[in-house]
Amino acid sequence: MTFRYYDIKTRIILIMLLIAVASITIRLLIDTAYGKSAVLYVGIPFCIASVLVLLRSTDENPSWAKRYLNHTVDAFIVMFVTSIILFEGFICVLMFMPIYLIVIVTAFIIHAIVRRFSSTKDKIGVSILPLLVLGSALEGTTPILSTDRVEIVEVSRVIDLGINEIKQNLTEPIALQKQRHWFLEIFPMPHLVNAGSINPGDIHEVHFKYYRWFVTNLHEGRMLLRISTNDQDGITTTFLDDTSYISNYMNLRGTEISFNAITEHRTQISLKIEFERTLDPYWYFSPLERFGIEKTCELVLDEIFERKSSQHDQDVALAE
Repeated sequence: MTFRYYDIKTRIILIMLLIAVASITIRLLIDTAYGKSAVLYVGIPFCIASVLVLLRSTDENPSWAKRYLNHTVDAFIVMFVTSIILFEGFICVLMFMPIYLIVIVTAFIIHAIVRRFSSTKDKIGVSILPLLVLGSALEGTTPILSTDRVEIVEVSRVIDLGINEIKQNLTEPIALQKQRHWFLEIFPMPHLVNAGSINPGDIHEVHFKYYRWFVTNLHEGRMLLRISTNDQDGITTTFLDDTSYISNYMNLRGTEISFNAITEHRTQISLKIEFERTLDPYWYFSPLERFGIEKTCELVLDEIFERKSSQHDQDVALAE
């Protein structure tokens, strides 16, 4: 009996088997030290995509474009359904699907290259390509195979306010009602901020609510920030605890707001956030997380600027 992958029943059975194997494997990985390594985000998708492309290569399909499309669809279905079975939230699915698609496409391209040169003297050389990808999937499994995880992002603004005015503004609740960057729209903002003074030792609480499935499966968490220093040059904070959904992706370590007085009523204000990246590979999660933190810094600084601009307008109106 000739195996035909394009037989719809065979195709469905194979996809279901891959979903089952992927779900069990990922579930076991998540409970180990490798649950946030590139094994999960590169190795597993690459193996799934490789199995699919090898199965499809045994069937007759002269159209390269159709073979590529079907391969991508099948691999995407496996990873997407696996995410649902494992009860991943919509944020996780949105964040991880791009890297899965990158790996899926890489597997298809590598297989095409290997087939192209299979009858030439370069066969051994091109056969190393899959091993290189699988080797990269070991990132994060040991300290030797891990890159530096500590990241620092800094954003600066020049605003028409004095340092004392800025500090007074920082004691007021930050509502973060300004229009957010499209990337930040994916993530829930704090629904409650308990902040008193900005005196050293004061502890602020930031509460989050995250509906993992849009309207249900509620996850609640909070951040605890301690005011470490407060002087004329700036304010620093330290994260004491974080049980919010953000802790699944990074460990926030601290913030620093620094002031550089240009004139009495004009100041350069900088916001620096230090965090530890907990996910690998570096080439994907580092720029993604840095981008998110950068847009968050901009949002906070713009919120401070907008609020004081509004207050300034009100003061001018009252004076008139």
